[in-house]
Amino acid sequence: MGRQRTVNDHGFWHSPLLQQCTTEDKTALLYLLTSPVSNVIGAYPLVPRIAAAEVGWSKDQWLQVIERLRAEDLVWFDPERMFVWVRIWWFHNLASQTMGPKLRTRTLENIRRLPEPWLAPFLADYKARLNEEQRELLNTLLAGEFSENDASVPHGYRIDASSNFSLYNNNANAKPNSNVTPTLEAQAQVPVDKSGIPPESHAQVEAAIANAQRKGIVKADTQAIIAAVAKQYQAGRPPRDAGAYTYSIAQNLASVATEPSPPAPPSESELTAWADLCFCWPTDNPSSFIRVDKAGFCEQVTIENGNARHGYMPLGPSKLLVALREGRLRKISAADFEDLAKGSRP
Repeated sequence: MGRQRTVNDHGFWHSPLLQQCTTEDKTALLYLLTSPVSNVIGAYPLVPRIAAAEVGWSKDQWLQVIERLRAEDLVWFDPERMFVWVRIWWFHNLASQTMGPKLRTRTLENIRRLPEPWLAPFLADYKARLNEEQRELLNTLLAGEFSENDASVPHGYRIDASSNFSLYNNNANAKPNSNVTPTLEAQAQVPVDKSGIPPESHAQVEAAIANAQRKGIVKADTQAIIAAVAKQYQAGRPPRDAGAYTYSIAQNLASVATEPSPPAPPSESELTAWADLCFCWPTDNPSSFIRVDKAGFCEQVTIENGNARHGYMPLGPSKLLVALREGRLRKISAADFEDLAKGSRP
């Protein structure tokens, strides 16, 4: 008798995570979400030859598609153990249900079958989707089976971590996945504060940010995106799809412009070197002219509507000081400056 598998139609066809996926990619994902050999945790043994035959593909075609999905971190696949982890499984299935009385035993059996290197990241991802009571229950049930070190990941697990197992790729034209994708903590040196977002939405938010980072469309830093998403929850208007909302924020939220540090004040040696020198800018058709004073001021003449406006201003720290240091101002003679100060063009 067939089992019922649920796929959230909106969460699948409108998912920002799948925007770059081909028709083949989506077909493979639908198969993995509904496969006859799937289990309640979305991580199970899978024989590529059989999976390919059930979809109507060749084995090579199946492996090429799986490699693309692995590169997008939508799937992990270990070709030696023939084991797959469907990374979007919890977007379509409730993790909390797997800790219910009817499924609890089966869930633990499936966890025991995970490849050992996958255990820590899987548990970290899985626990993030459970409430505190369920996490405590899971820890109790797992006690004695796995050591504490096996079940934890230093600095927290990120949804965009990469798998070392998917090394097989029959696609001769496939580009190697050699670029390291920035992760949430690589973006910011301080821990990211997600306290304004419910724990059950953390994984979706992290996945959307990671996906936006991979696509190179992120305009703001991770903490700014998190803060913008948190405002929706704090205002009592939680987004219907946390992942889609976060992806949109990541794509459109501009980073707050930061003012550059002001330049250091002019040194005594600089003032000595510039004393009594005259400069103008812009280089072509200049309209501003200065004569530097050794005391750190400069006499300034600005031409506005053909009239000369005369004044004094401190040299630094200012953009003018930076331009002087970088040699971007053109020198003029002292006689020309005197003529300008008197209101006549040299």
